[in-house]
Amino acid sequence: MNDTAKLIMHRLIARQIGRDPSLVERAKDSLAHNSQRFEGYAFVCEWSDMLGFPPSTVRRRLTSRDEEMTRLRLSSPFVLAEGINFEDDTLRRRIWKAAKRIAERSAIHQTAALPRMAA
Repeated sequence: MNDTAKLIMHRLIARQIGRDPSLVERAKDSLAHNSQRFEGYAFVCEWSDMLGFPPSTVRRRLTSRDEEMTRLRLSSPFVLAEGINFEDDTLRRRIWKAAKRIAERSAIHQTAALPRMAA
């Protein structure tokens, strides 16, 4: 469910980048500020590389469901970037409720797809 919540957050961020591409620059600043603390961690270089792409590419990558992005969203510089605020309790609750609904629906579909055993 945490991965789903992170994906929802990054979909919101991708929309914001569509309206304000300078958010990518602010994420670069956030990454630079925190990179000293996380020096030597692979995600710092990976985010740095990704933030070098055009905003349209960054938006597409942020919302990708591939394994690499699922992992990278855990260390996203966007969450701490100026101009992006996930501190609002109401928004966070809405994100978690949506993630929970999606996870429950996914579990139901997975259960329904399992072959039935004969008694």
